[in-house]
Amino acid sequence: MIRFLIGWPIFRVVAIPYHYGYSGYQNVPRKEPLLVVSNHISRKDPVGINLALRRPVRFMAKKEAFEWRNSIFECLMVRIFFAYPVDRERPGPDSIRRTIAYLENNECVGIFPEGTRHQDGKLHTFTNGAAYFAWKTGVKVLPVGITETKGKDYHINIGEPFRVPEIKGRPHKVLPEITKLMREKILDLLPPGCESMENEDADHE
Repeated sequence: MIRFLIGWPIFRVVAIPYHYGYSGYQNVPRKEPLLVVSNHISRKDPVGINLALRRPVRFMAKKEAFEWRNSIFECLMVRIFFAYPVDRERPGPDSIRRTIAYLENNECVGIFPEGTRHQDGKLHTFTNGAAYFAWKTGVKVLPVGITETKGKDYHINIGEPFRVPEIKGRPHKVLPEITKLMREKILDLLPPGCESMENEDADHE
C-alpha cells in the first residue's frame, strides 16, 4: 500500500498531459495468482497496469532499467512497483525460478510478450516466454490491451482471465499455440487496425 501511495502521485505528475483511464476492473481476480500479459507502448505501462488492477504486479524488467544513469523515472518506478531484473540477451534460470516462485506464492507477474516497446500502435510478434509460464504453472492469464491516441488519451483495457488449454506435446510445439492464443486475446482488447503487417503476412503464409 505504501508503494502505491508513493507511486500514484509520481505517475500522475508524469501523466499530466494524458487523460488516463481504464476499463474491465471487474475482471481482475482478487485472491489468486495471475499471469498478466499486455502489449507494450510506453514506459508508463507497468505503473499504469499496477494502478488499474489495484493489485501488485511484478514485472520482468530489463536489468538496465535498475541503473540510475539510464533513466531516473524508469529506475524509480521499477523499484517502487515490484519489478525484478532480467538479462534480455541471456535470461538465466534464476529469473525463471523467481517467476514461478512468485506465481506459486499467489502473486501477480506481468510480462510484455513483444519484448520491447512499440509506439506505432501495432501489436507486434510475441516471444514464447509468457506462454511457457502459463503452461508450466497452470495459473490464469489476464490479458490487457493498452492504447494511446494522439499523445493524449492513455487507456488500459482489462480482459477476462482464462486458462490455457491442456495441449499435449513438446514445448517447442505447444508454446507457439499458447502464444497465438494470448496474442488473439490481447488483440481483441485493442481498436481495429492494430495488427502489424509482419503478423498479417505470417497468417497468410
